[in-house]
Amino acid sequence: MSTAVAQTAMAEPTDRAITVALAVELDSLDACDTQPAQNANIARGNIYESLTHVSPVDGKVEPLLALSWEQIDDLTWEFKLRPDVKFHDGSSFTAEVAAANINRSQPGAMIEGQEIACLNLTQFPEAVKAEAVDELTLRVTTPKVDPILPLRLSYADIGNLATQQTAEKTTNPVGTGPYQFVERIQGQHVKLTRFDGYWGESPEVRDVTYVYRAEPSVRAGMIQTGEAQLATAISAQDATDDGRTVTYKDNRIVIARPNSFKEPFKDPRVRQAVSHAIDRETIVPALMGIGGNPWYQMLGPQVNGYIPGFDETEALRYDPEKAKELIAAAKADGAPVDQEFVLVTRPDLFPGSDEVVQAIAQGLQAVGLNPRILSLENTAWRVYLRQPFPEDQEGSIIMISHDNTSGDATFSFSGNYATCEGRNSATCNPEIDRLVFEADAAQGEERARLYQEAARIMYVEESTMIGIAEQVRLMMLGEGIEYEPNPLSGIEIRIADITFSD
Repeated sequence: MSTAVAQTAMAEPTDRAITVALAVELDSLDACDTQPAQNANIARGNIYESLTHVSPVDGKVEPLLALSWEQIDDLTWEFKLRPDVKFHDGSSFTAEVAAANINRSQPGAMIEGQEIACLNLTQFPEAVKAEAVDELTLRVTTPKVDPILPLRLSYADIGNLATQQTAEKTTNPVGTGPYQFVERIQGQHVKLTRFDGYWGESPEVRDVTYVYRAEPSVRAGMIQTGEAQLATAISAQDATDDGRTVTYKDNRIVIARPNSFKEPFKDPRVRQAVSHAIDRETIVPALMGIGGNPWYQMLGPQVNGYIPGFDETEALRYDPEKAKELIAAAKADGAPVDQEFVLVTRPDLFPGSDEVVQAIAQGLQAVGLNPRILSLENTAWRVYLRQPFPEDQEGSIIMISHDNTSGDATFSFSGNYATCEGRNSATCNPEIDRLVFEADAAQGEERARLYQEAARIMYVEESTMIGIAEQVRLMMLGEGIEYEPNPLSGIEIRIADITFSD
């Protein structure tokens, strides 16, 4: 149980405004859609808050809108909520409101007979039930033992009750955070302003405008000219040595995911050949520079499903002759290895991604595979990412930039990338499902061991999540702007953490 909130030291509020240059436009301002980074960068920690928060310093779960919590029995938790918290519309934050938000973020949640579209539901592989005990006491019941429920609830952002069943939740967001929504002009900007009724300390920045510029060099140029004061996802070639370009890691890994449900990747040998055809040790340093390191897993070392020493093994390393042998063996058994497939990417995946994807395609062609690069905007890209896959969809390898800032592999594996029913999974192995199911109910070293076993099967036997690079993120700050990036900064840039030095 936690009892205190870690607060960042604040200076006095000012009348100053900033502009933030982002790589891609958000999809939704709904509190239930803050899992994707393009939405979270604006909404999480600014407009919306959750019951709990993950410390960027040590990864521990801290109180936020919940002051404390206690596990009553194996399946039941009670949370004591913070009093005197107001939403931006003046309504009160209560256990009833918290329960409504949690329940609508669950798999299978319905409103007026229709299932709710909620991008955050992957954080809850099985639906939990939340109910108000009294005004400031919330009870949450889980269908099975879940030792990390307080951590899961850090992903359940809270919006006001009035908009929960209306379209306004995506266009006129109302939260409890330090900033309230002003306007969104699609394709141009989103504007927020400081919320004077905020329960916590008032931040220095009064107004913030988010703009979208797809090219990293354009975002960097906006800092140089003073058009923006913070720019994300800067490329290595645009980095400066004047202290305004800062680097950080957020457990973000570049992954290639073959779809094992489609040809030519139904045969695992073809998928294994893909890994052996990618020369990470050459491609990543040459094309990503300080922005990446060669990688062979889908998780970073801060996550309990990370396998120590795995990157040093020869299991998946570049070996084009081995790749050709695997392809020839699969072809001899009837696999259509000559069939064309698409190598699906996005222009904003990471700085320099186009060049990296081209190099990967060349490696695949060199061992006898037949890729065609297909660069799509976010919405079309997701059609290749998520189940159910259209029946007439061609075979694919999709490029993914996956982050796990929680430290727990459940947010990558359960209901997401690893299991048969995972929303973003393109594999089905009952042994992986068994291990993940057991891991989700375990704790400590046993939990980590089970996730690592599942990961090893997924990487080596299934080869459906092929690690390419650990990303090193670059951010550029304007003159007089103070902000220290942390492992959460890839998805959550709290404007309240920005101060002025002049």
